[in-house]
Amino acid sequence: MTVLDFTDRQKHISFSGIEHRLFIEGRGFDFRTFEISHLSNAKLELNGPEDPLYGLLDFEEPRVIYVVSRLGKKELILQGCIITEIDGDKCFLSYSKLQL
Repeated sequence: MTVLDFTDRQKHISFSGIEHRLFIEGRGFDFRTFEISHLSNAKLELNGPEDPLYGLLDFEEPRVIYVVSRLGKKELILQGCIITEIDGDKCFLSYSKLQL
């Protein structure tokens, strides 16, 4: 995996929960969609406002999020993730480093 510079990044990277899972602290989570912007923010659509992932993500403590294909291949790592806003089943995050 490599760290991307702003010039290397696409405008958006998008993942579907049908083909991928999120891993935080070794625990796997399902999701609907995960859209990552080159502007150090992301939108995560969860499976409802009661999703257990809200218990691990918060507004202050940064987390590392791994996006892994359902075939077991790591595709993306986001470091320093924190929630910036919650709107129903959508969760808006900021991150400090992106690795593909």
